[in-house]
Amino acid sequence: MKKLILFILFLVSISVKSQTDTSALDKLTPEELLKHYQNEKEPYSTYKGPEKIGDSLYFELNPQVIPTQTVYAESLFRFGDDGTGRDRFHLLDSMNNADQKLKPKISLGAGRLGYYGDLYQKHFQSPLTARPAFDLNVSQRLTRYLQLNFNVMFGKLGANENTTTRHENFQSEIRAGGVNLLYDFGNFIPDQYKVRPFISVGVAGFEFLTKTDLKDRNGNTYYYWSDGSVKDKAEGAADAQFAVDLKRDYTYETDVRERNADGFGKYREAAIAIPIGAGAIMKVTDRIDLKLNFQVFFSNTDYLDGVSNKSIGTRKGDTKKDNFSYTSFALQYDLIAKPIAQKEKLRNDTTGDKFWLAMENEDTDKDGVTDFKDECQGTPEGVKVDEKGCPIDDDKDGIPNYRDDELATVAGTPVNERGVAQTPEYWQAWYNQFNNDSVGDNVKEEIVGNAFTLDPKKTNFKGKREQYTVELVRYLGSIPSDEMAMLLSIGDIKSITLEDGTTVVYIAGEYNKVATAIKRRDEFRKEGNKDAAISKIKGKNIIKITDEELAEIIRRENEEDLAAINTGTASGTNSGVEVEESFSKTDIVYRVQLGAFKNKISTSIFNTSAGVLELKTNDNVYRYVTKGFKTIEGAAAVRADLVVQGYSDAFVTAYKEGKRIPMNETKATMDKSYKEDLNESKTFSSIDKKLVQFKIQLGAVRKQASEKAMDEKVKGIKDIEKQATNTGSIRYTSGKFTDYSEAKKYLNTLVEQGFSDAFLIATFKGDLISIQEALELLK
Repeated sequence: MKKLILFILFLVSISVKSQTDTSALDKLTPEELLKHYQNEKEPYSTYKGPEKIGDSLYFELNPQVIPTQTVYAESLFRFGDDGTGRDRFHLLDSMNNADQKLKPKISLGAGRLGYYGDLYQKHFQSPLTARPAFDLNVSQRLTRYLQLNFNVMFGKLGANENTTTRHENFQSEIRAGGVNLLYDFGNFIPDQYKVRPFISVGVAGFEFLTKTDLKDRNGNTYYYWSDGSVKDKAEGAADAQFAVDLKRDYTYETDVRERNADGFGKYREAAIAIPIGAGAIMKVTDRIDLKLNFQVFFSNTDYLDGVSNKSIGTRKGDTKKDNFSYTSFALQYDLIAKPIAQKEKLRNDTTGDKFWLAMENEDTDKDGVTDFKDECQGTPEGVKVDEKGCPIDDDKDGIPNYRDDELATVAGTPVNERGVAQTPEYWQAWYNQFNNDSVGDNVKEEIVGNAFTLDPKKTNFKGKREQYTVELVRYLGSIPSDEMAMLLSIGDIKSITLEDGTTVVYIAGEYNKVATAIKRRDEFRKEGNKDAAISKIKGKNIIKITDEELAEIIRRENEEDLAAINTGTASGTNSGVEVEESFSKTDIVYRVQLGAFKNKISTSIFNTSAGVLELKTNDNVYRYVTKGFKTIEGAAAVRADLVVQGYSDAFVTAYKEGKRIPMNETKATMDKSYKEDLNESKTFSSIDKKLVQFKIQLGAVRKQASEKAMDEKVKGIKDIEKQATNTGSIRYTSGKFTDYSEAKKYLNTLVEQGFSDAFLIATFKGDLISIQEALELLK
């Protein structure tokens, strides 16, 4: 077995060495190699078009030169050509000559089965005394270097032991079948080599029928005497002087299991084996290969030879299982591949008149313009083209009509890759989306509670005015459970944590005019909320307005409206409402549940433009939900976006008239077997815990000299990451752990190595969070 392992390692070393690149780059250290690629000059580009097709804001696109799909074709070929084309084709593996995906090969082989078991002093048999066997194999290549084999094998396994203390023999008929995976180093060894080594491993099941030779053809039992002779009577028998010499006939007539010499009973004559092998495949012709193979079958039975460690007396064997080897050669035949000669007959003669006539009239993209006249080959099928074969571009913006989302762009206006004019309104919408997504590195603003997307069509940018809202309730602690459902039934409810950090105010709506806020307040009072009041939003504070202040504000607004009418500057609306949609009392409000935790976490953990509402229940559980939606489709779309981002356990709930209602009572389509848990006091997290990681921060530097010193200090530490921070520093971290205790162990190891200032940090989706938040998310 040791020789087999050494042989396999030798073959692997030769294959790897043959592929070793001794270029100058391989001699560089990782730091020198990085510097080489950083300083490497960019190759000269001959491309004259824009980097992004149609982005004419910076590039002027010639509408007659539109990048299209590349058209591929075979090179010219003449019968009898023996050039590099044929040679390259000839060197490919035969299976590459077939077009079919299923490309099986079949092989027939013959060999010898060798015994490894309880008999013999060294417990294995010489290959010269091994028994014959035959195999049938069907193989299918999976990749360039992996092959799946299905095989069956029939043969005989046997041994004869004659020592001074034990005389045992057996012969077993083996019938095996299995599957194995063969690796032939195809990712190292080029195709042109005709001999390729391989290693294999698999699983097989086999049956065995073991018999022993105890009697000659006349029925006389063999007795082995101490002088080495075989007699028909025992050496110590009373009539031993009349014993006659016998010769073994090597006919195995006695069934070992039926003999039951050791009291094993009717054991199962079948077992499982793990065949591990090595060998080589040599290509003989395009379709025929010669295969040399050596396998060792490691079985899970100890009954192959009829002797085990539980046998009686001198028959007792060792504790190891019985194994066997199979040494064979086989001829392998490719059932699918076409010979090279046949391939050459099928190739077209590209020098005749018929070929050139067909080529002259060819229209590859089927746009009605032949390839010789087509200046824009590769046009998608069905697209209208001009006489030169180029797609129609009516507004001459460089984007053909079939890809143009705006077919009447004003001449000279820059457009994006979809032909949409990049007007000031276009860039304003882009800027709004950029801020709402909160992906910019320099974004300083943070809206606590519920962040609504601003609609430029409904927002007044003419000047900074006072913002009014309807204050429903404020809590210094938790929310009573009966009031939480009432608050969640209000579609545009928001939560604002005041500057004291403990008081939470729940408001509805944001208004430019106090008259509109008063109208909304009166609706809440009619519905039973007598404490609803008008408040002013000032930064992170919510300030209640007295009745006297309300009267003064209403008087001032009336004077401003009258002056606007007299001067002709009235806006045509007096609502000033800045909400996306309004809700009535009977509407169903849908929300996405994000999590419920024992400790408070930052709302920025939940990366959604739908806003986050925080509620502290009377069980001291912090619950986080999105804003309200009037339709199940709106809530489901937000939930789907959250699932993609890693919040896989987020789910939708529904509220109506101050109560939570089951989803099957809404317009949502629910599975009949789904049972909704309406308990609002349970803790849960929608977050994929794999997104929470702990790292060890080794330090942070600013100056380039400090960076070089830090690089030298950490060069012996694995998994080093360097990350630029918003303050201009470079943060050095090591390790990535999802288990807090493992991270602490690694921290202690780094401290012992001299990094006394190292400390633990936590990240969620790559962003820094507090350790407490990370531990809460992992619960």
